[in-house]
Amino acid sequence: MDQDLDATVDAGLRLLEARDLAGFRALCTPGATVWQNDGDGTRPIDARLERIAAFFATVDSLRYEVVRRFHKPDEVLQQHVLVLEAPDGTRSRVHATTYFRFEDGLIAEIEEHLQ
Repeated sequence: MDQDLDATVDAGLRLLEARDLAGFRALCTPGATVWQNDGDGTRPIDARLERIAAFFATVDSLRYEVVRRFHKPDEVLQQHVLVLEAPDGTRSRVHATTYFRFEDGLIAEIEEHLQ
């Protein structure tokens, strides 16, 4: 089961790197939610994807470097670095820990802590 969850998380990261938000959305349950430590609280996945689309307009490229991953039944906890390149060529690295909870093989909840 962990391999299936890993494959889903990996596919989701690759879809985000490709800016394929519809593809990422398809990996989630209809009522999926996202919490991020930005002060907005828990939001529906579609609201968060709108914000991500706006963010994509500010960067030329993004890539996820997975540092480590832990599993429990229907749960994945991942530490990663998001590597960004701005239109002016400036690069930055955002360290994050992300929790994924699954229902029937689909992402039902995401909690992301950015540094």
